[in-house]
Amino acid sequence: MNKRINFEDNIYVILSRIRMIRDLLALDADPELFLEKTLDDINFIDATLKILLSGLLENQYLIEREELFSHVSELEWQFSQILGNFLNTQGNISAQEPSLRDRIAILRARSLERRRTAENAGAAAGSVPEEPVVSSDEISELLRGL
Repeated sequence: MNKRINFEDNIYVILSRIRMIRDLLALDADPELFLEKTLDDINFIDATLKILLSGLLENQYLIEREELFSHVSELEWQFSQILGNFLNTQGNISAQEPSLRDRIAILRARSLERRRTAENAGAAAGSVPEEPVVSSDEISELLRGL
């Protein structure tokens, strides 16, 4: 698997899938046709968001890392919203059986936890280090007189 993650494009694709599910929940679609696919998409989004957050947490040298954490946090918020809608909707495509409700509730709790993690990590990525950073040239210059 490619070790390089294109965060921006992945974020865009996940956002598109979230919007698609949101639109589906607003329609009067046939559950026999769309419920399983919707559940597959929900599981895919959950797994992908977990991978994206993990990739961001592991790579501390990404350019615009703080902004990427913000985007992932926003995705998690939108994902948790559609999961809430899926749980609370009385429409054709909804989580009406108890085992499905439990599974969706667990996914929603995970999403909210990942959102908190992304927000905290984003805030930490944007903070200035407490200790001054000294380059090797500055150290050489300082030690030259000794």
